Amino acid sequence: MDSGEDLFHLESAPISIRRRKQVVSADGYKIVSVRLREAEFEAFSEQASAFGLTNNMALRVAARRIGGFLEVDDDTRQLLLDISSAIDVVSERILDLKTDCARSGQVDMKEFAAQHAAFGRLFAQLDGELRTILNISRRRIDGRLMLQSAMNS
Repeated sequence: MDSGEDLFHLESAPISIRRRKQVVSADGYKIVSVRLREAEFEAFSEQASAFGLTNNMALRVAARRIGGFLEVDDDTRQLLLDISSAIDVVSERILDLKTDCARSGQVDMKEFAAQHAAFGRLFAQLDGELRTILNISRRRIDGRLMLQSAMNS
């Protein structure tokens, strides 16, 4: 398959696709069936199990990634929480500076500049992480490339 072909248009799909009317379950899900050969299933199940996932959840994660949906790993989630906590600390320090200024009529400009710089660094780090996470186009391209790579191997 040529790398420029779109896997999601039926006329260029490498296999025939039959569409059945999908029934939506009471909880809003549609069922997708996958047929795997024994060796494929065993390899897939081992990989899913190694990550602590059920087969269903592993397939759902793969489908969501191909579709460009947001999946945030534990390390990224922790990094976002750490950045948020650090921003809270900077905010408290700036509030302390405001309180000190109200009492004394003076601002510790050196401390204010340090907190301002710290906030700038944290905000830039947060902005970079959020841009990466929220880049739908990149996620869809990554997912499609993963699918295309699997089709070509």
